[in-house]
Amino acid sequence: MKTGTFQEATKKVFHMRILPRSAAVAALAALLAPSLTHAQSTGLEDMVGARAAQADAEIQRRGYRNVGGEKGDDRSYAYWWSEARHQCVSIATKDGRFDSVMPTTPPDCRQDARSDHPRSSDRGPIHPPVHHGYVAADELSRICRNEAAAAFDRRPSEVTANAPIQQRSGYLVQGWYDRRDASKGTKFFNCRFDIDGRFLTVN
Repeated sequence: MKTGTFQEATKKVFHMRILPRSAAVAALAALLAPSLTHAQSTGLEDMVGARAAQADAEIQRRGYRNVGGEKGDDRSYAYWWSEARHQCVSIATKDGRFDSVMPTTPPDCRQDARSDHPRSSDRGPIHPPVHHGYVAADELSRICRNEAAAAFDRRPSEVTANAPIQQRSGYLVQGWYDRRDASKGTKFFNCRFDIDGRFLTVN
């Protein structure tokens, strides 16, 4: 190590030692952030800046499922879980677009950090995970409403999507919207999802 580089590193460590503990941890995290981000690629980095209404379906196609979220002061946060990657991702949405995509810990997605399977109180025989047991009904309705709005050139607020109906091959969400020309009445449509809740079609 060059003398100048060593002296700079020593100064950084010295300053971190005299900072409050929380500030020192934050400073250390900032120094390590590039390597951590590289080590925990989510496969969704290209989604930053995408419109949330269309991007949700693409995230599902990449093997993630929505497990919940929360609202902040100026943005909302959604948590997505990938069974194949055993990875939890936090996605922030601001002004209708994805603002950031950050890897986070499995417990944030209600998963066991030390296990390759979801938490379960069942101590009996191990069975393959039933993915459709984790599909949130309101999420399917929301995705269907947004997909229909994009497909039929409507605002999401103009579209109604009912609760999903579980079928053998997946889920069906029925919906409708009023045509702008009142004389043409109401347009009905169907959204179809696979058994894991991934959006397929709207027609």
